[in-house]
Amino acid sequence: MTLYYGQKPRGARLDGPERALDGFVGLIILAVEVIVGLLVIFALADYWDLAESTGAASADQLAGGFGVALFASGIVFVVTTIVYLVRLAIAKRSWPAPLWGLILVSIACALGYFIMAA
Repeated sequence: MTLYYGQKPRGARLDGPERALDGFVGLIILAVEVIVGLLVIFALADYWDLAESTGAASADQLAGGFGVALFASGIVFVVTTIVYLVRLAIAKRSWPAPLWGLILVSIACALGYFIMAA
């Protein structure tokens, strides 16, 4: 276990309980990212069915918005998961990658919704 007086030096590696806690927090944020992404994708699929049945929007617009939400959030999830695992393996602070992934997945899904609803 590394104990530093004051602020930890920049670039210091994590070990012991700090590394385990960092990995656990990152894993929780990654799980939340998956849950948010899946809930939003299923909600957008329901919106697509409703808008298509009522004729509120064109099929191309709905498909485009759904595709943006699905593929952009999928790419963001894969990239942030890889970055999280690499940073976890080299004992660097890894939890910010899934946090940024959660933010970017939310933005991608919102962008897909705005395309669908425009």
